[in-house]
Amino acid sequence: MRLTELTVTDFRNLERARLQTEARFVVLHGDNAQGKTNLLEAVWLLANLRSFRETRQLRLIRQGADQARVLGEVRGIAGRRQLQWTRERSGGRDLRVDARQARGLEEWFDLLRAVLFCPEHGAIIRGEPGERRDFLDRAAFTARPAHLDLVRQYRRVVQQKAALLRGPRPSTAELEAWNGRLARLGAELTTRRREALDALRGPFQQMHAAIAGPGAVGLRLRCTGEDAADRPALEAALLRAMAEAQAEELRRGLVLVGPHRDELVIAVDGRAARQFASQGQARSLVLALKLAELEAARLRGEAPLFLLDDLTSELDRRRMARLVEILGALDNQVWITTTDPGWLGPLPAGGSARFRVQAGGAIREIDG
Repeated sequence: MRLTELTVTDFRNLERARLQTEARFVVLHGDNAQGKTNLLEAVWLLANLRSFRETRQLRLIRQGADQARVLGEVRGIAGRRQLQWTRERSGGRDLRVDARQARGLEEWFDLLRAVLFCPEHGAIIRGEPGERRDFLDRAAFTARPAHLDLVRQYRRVVQQKAALLRGPRPSTAELEAWNGRLARLGAELTTRRREALDALRGPFQQMHAAIAGPGAVGLRLRCTGEDAADRPALEAALLRAMAEAQAEELRRGLVLVGPHRDELVIAVDGRAARQFASQGQARSLVLALKLAELEAARLRGEAPLFLLDDLTSELDRRRMARLVEILGALDNQVWITTTDPGWLGPLPAGGSARFRVQAGGAIREIDG
């Protein structure tokens, strides 16, 4: 898939910007605070209906404007299609496909998906377990957008059971009912996470070797029922663990068992990367994880966009050269922001477009 046109109106600091290109590599460059990352954020928003920097979408509307709008033309297996996202300051959101109201999120996500690499993703390696769970859920969403609904359902049930635990002492029947719902959803969630991890494991090892050279890396999901062979066995393991933890959950008013406490263990040379990876190793690991998402998608017959933010600060020239070489061999469209386009080195001939971003506008410079 390709994003061949992007029009942004009153989004962040961008009053109006329009980019048109069929290029595989789209380079957005310029000084800091000019709008490069805002443009990349707009692309990510089209692909995911969320920002990678801001949870409150009203803040995406340019100061003084009544609404923000992002419009994209997508070329893919469904032909050329148009996606339009609008957020009103009054709080309403409007999604349109080919100028008509979107029929649902499944239709939207079928047309455009993306994988993102940005400086904040170092937290996947060094941050709390929730960062790694979010990464795995995002990878599962890229493979199967319906995964997002499952995650939301599961979180609602966790919140509802937590409210029950914090209230007057619940009856055994009430707890068993909520535990049953939590176990069913939790077993399905863990099963899908396992599937996503199985698809990533081989590509992760392959991409890490290509970026960083020889070295043993691995991925493992540490969870309740880790040895369970299938979804029914996972559900049974969750129910047993909930029964064992019931007294402690009542005492603390917390839901202590379930996939919201899973841990994705990322290992390098047999040790947990969170504790032992150097800064350079951590960057290579994150990049390998993101490239593994692309490779897993390729094996499914898909080619999501790859968005890379602020590469100048994240990668040295050796890793950059290897990255460009790897991306050149794939079929994904790549959007890159950088303060110094020369840092990228030579891009594949005939497949790049460069835009200078200044004061919230984008000027096309050269094609490569």
